[in-house]
Amino acid sequence: MIYCILLNPAIDVIYTIEDLELGTTRTDVEAEVIPAGKGINVAKAARELGEKVCVAALMPEDDRVRFERYLGGLGIECRFFPVEGSTRISSTIIDTKKGPQVTHMSSAGRKLSRRLQDEFLGFLSCHMHKGDIWAIAGSIPRGFDPEIYKKIIAMCRAKDIATLLDTRAKALKMGVRALPTMIKPNLSELEGFFGEQIQGVRHIALKGKYLMDMGVAYVFVSLGADGMIAIHENECLLCSAPEVETVDTVGCGDALDAGLCAGYSRKFSFQEMCRLAVASGTSNALHRGAGVVKREEVWRLMEDVRVEAV
Repeated sequence: MIYCILLNPAIDVIYTIEDLELGTTRTDVEAEVIPAGKGINVAKAARELGEKVCVAALMPEDDRVRFERYLGGLGIECRFFPVEGSTRISSTIIDTKKGPQVTHMSSAGRKLSRRLQDEFLGFLSCHMHKGDIWAIAGSIPRGFDPEIYKKIIAMCRAKDIATLLDTRAKALKMGVRALPTMIKPNLSELEGFFGEQIQGVRHIALKGKYLMDMGVAYVFVSLGADGMIAIHENECLLCSAPEVETVDTVGCGDALDAGLCAGYSRKFSFQEMCRLAVASGTSNALHRGAGVVKREEVWRLMEDVRVEAV
């Protein structure tokens, strides 16, 4: 089972409009309303790849049923820890006449207490089983300790559960100290971790090797359309994505996470694990929506992922 952790769920409201003018009122605008969050994006892609998946989440009571129905319709299990209130809103406005031009606005969630954090950690511990994989991704709610991911990873290690960490800033720095099985920063997040500009493939590889020397088994640095750098044991690989006509890049990193978890779960070789991950991210780029991949498309794209030693 792949568990996808979701601490900061959102409701995505996506408006598609032609020629937006500020200060005006528009009615009957085409819109989509979708339960969202990085944990859900990873879960959707992993489920489409054929994995058994569960989302473990802090879930505001007002929107619990909406999320349960959405995930259930996708064949994804859910384990929700209820909190008071409603889910934060993330709005996207797509102006089809200007590019298209995309504008994002995301509201802040309500501040939660440390007592609630401790109760949530106890809730998670009840769902930890040896041999599972936990994907720990996304932002942390206001009020929670930045070390919460570190604590979750340490709990998983004690129960022989593999972990993937995908976050940024202090949560990444703290989380790495607990030695997750895999980490997947992008270049900007890697630079934030080390506090310096990182230039070139070999410089990225050097920093990745440092993280591996700390005790992280797998280091994956995503490079967007250029693929990723992958480091494990004595191998350092540059994995280049196939060239495609991009539709939407939102969620490509989450789909890549799903590919890593699926490859690890199936005990793929390191190179094949990388191919699956990059192909999953590329498939996401071919579709509108985060975490949207097509299984057969991923298998085809794997053949076009170029892997070379660095």
